[in-house]
Amino acid sequence: MTRETIDIAGTTRRYERFAPSTPRADAPLLLALHGTTQNPNGMRKFSGQSLDALAERIGADLVYLEGYRRAWNDARRLKTSAAQKKNVDDVAFVRAVVERFGRPTIAIGYSNGGQLLHRVLREVPGLLVGAAVISAGLPVDDDFTLVGVAPEEIPILLFHGTADPVVPYDGGATRLLGRTRGSVHSARATAESYAPSAEPTVVRDGDIERADWGRVRLVTQFGVGHVIPNRLTSPAPRLVGPSHHDLDVGEEIEGFFGLGTP
Repeated sequence: MTRETIDIAGTTRRYERFAPSTPRADAPLLLALHGTTQNPNGMRKFSGQSLDALAERIGADLVYLEGYRRAWNDARRLKTSAAQKKNVDDVAFVRAVVERFGRPTIAIGYSNGGQLLHRVLREVPGLLVGAAVISAGLPVDDDFTLVGVAPEEIPILLFHGTADPVVPYDGGATRLLGRTRGSVHSARATAESYAPSAEPTVVRDGDIERADWGRVRLVTQFGVGHVIPNRLTSPAPRLVGPSHHDLDVGEEIEGFFGLGTP
């Protein structure tokens, strides 16, 4: 793991890069966006280093971008973070890192990082070849600056737990540390905003349900909170809700995007 910087219009931005022991020339770049209050190392620990393990398995570079004061300037109208209030150009940051590596890129965003992906997928078509959105419902129209802007039609993998106390699975007001962060659509409605109009194929296995619309999949974990699914960690259950260890985000990403060894 190395710490690197990049200049964005005169501002130095930072990211941490995980390089696999055996790189593959055909592997995509994996780009990770942490949640509010996190930083790159915090996201790694919170996720049980599931993304590191994925990058090592498939021989991919993985970069964890660092938000401004632990948050991102997403497309919500309600400005609750320093990144929003200062109008930090996080879209340019994402674009510059993707262009630096010059590879097809799959972005993974958790919570506020997922909210930034909702913005990137509408503002920068052609930048990504895939995205994974974790615990980040699409903002309701009254709180979204990009209402009516169609997202890019690329493979999208979404994760959400039904016991999420921060971003409600069924939609409504979000809340973190006693403060509202705006309101969001339900997990199902968020997935449908990216999906073709056809009804999904739904398969349930225990407490995991996968709804597939072809290039879009919503993975629901019943009884799970505001977490990055992995088999190792159960972070801060009083704050983010319960964790189950029957699902791993890296394994799901690998299977959905077909990233295994050819």
